[in-house]
Amino acid sequence: MSAHEATADVLVIGAGAAGVAAARAAREAGASVAVVADGGGAAALGSGVVWGAARDPFTAWAEGEVWRAGGRYVTVAGWLVEGAAGALRALLDVGALAPGGTPGVLDLATHPSWSARLVAQTLGARVIPAPDGAPGGQTFREVAAGFDREGAAEAFARSLGSSCAGLSGLLLPPVLGLARLDVAARISEALGIPVGEAAGGPGDPPGTRAMRALRRWLPDGVEVINDRATVRPGRLPGLVFRSGRLVKARSVVLATGGLVGGGLVFGESLREAAADAPVWTRDRRRVLSRAGAARGADPAEWFDEHTGRARGAGLRVDAAGRVLDADGETPLGEWLYAAGEVCMGRGGDGVADALADGARVGRSAAQAIGRRG
Repeated sequence: MSAHEATADVLVIGAGAAGVAAARAAREAGASVAVVADGGGAAALGSGVVWGAARDPFTAWAEGEVWRAGGRYVTVAGWLVEGAAGALRALLDVGALAPGGTPGVLDLATHPSWSARLVAQTLGARVIPAPDGAPGGQTFREVAAGFDREGAAEAFARSLGSSCAGLSGLLLPPVLGLARLDVAARISEALGIPVGEAAGGPGDPPGTRAMRALRRWLPDGVEVINDRATVRPGRLPGLVFRSGRLVKARSVVLATGGLVGGGLVFGESLREAAADAPVWTRDRRRVLSRAGAARGADPAEWFDEHTGRARGAGLRVDAAGRVLDADGETPLGEWLYAAGEVCMGRGGDGVADALADGARVGRSAAQAIGRRG
């Protein structure tokens, strides 16, 4: 087999939360697995906190230096997130701070969305002025990139001097690294107190790091293909790669995301991008071709936050996760599965639910190979 070719029992298209979970579960079930990664999708827009009632497999996989299970976290707006499934360890778990102690909140005055005073009032904390040695920038991402530089975390800790004396912990806005996952731990080690950041909003650094941390859950032996793939339904999997690469698989899992992730695209109509499989609205109506906003429909009919047809739209799947054909009952192919936000009614359920759905479908896809022979 040439370097331009690959084979896998299960090919997962998409490397967000659902895709990573599908790949890991399929590998744990004994299948050979490849993942097609083409961008970060919606998972990269997360806050760093994992919400959702579907705690498994997150709690089973979150051991180690990057994730923690449970916790109580602060957002940029100053409200508290409780009952979370877990979060990046870079986020400060204020519920774990020493009882009766006084935490500090860094006043990063260049960012109007971060009110250290408001957050300090919420926590009963002390405002700490930003030292001259703090990385600068006009956005959280620019400051986070400054913390990525070698030695920047330690230099920042030194620049704080005695201002952190007597604090039980130190909370920063969501700036503790863009690419690196160890900035919070390094500052904490230098200061000798727990140090972390608040949960971010869409596009803030914790989402970028969360995507990197999710991909750490891909087990050894899973090949990651940086390409774009489309699927041709039929009796056997037919795959076309943008690069011209040849990949053979026995089962395919679509974990390409919804409208944000790129698994659903809106042109003349709302359609599924990888296999052109039938799309359904949340009220179980088929989305017919050439019936979209470009043909004169009211955009609000599709995109209104509460009533729009695009909200909750996606592929219909059976109990095993197989994609259903236009009749809503027959599998489009015995080998074609889907998981996560590309599926009808799954949008907005959060990372924990995407992980649970992906793991269930990945396991199903791997086990079905043995039954098909």
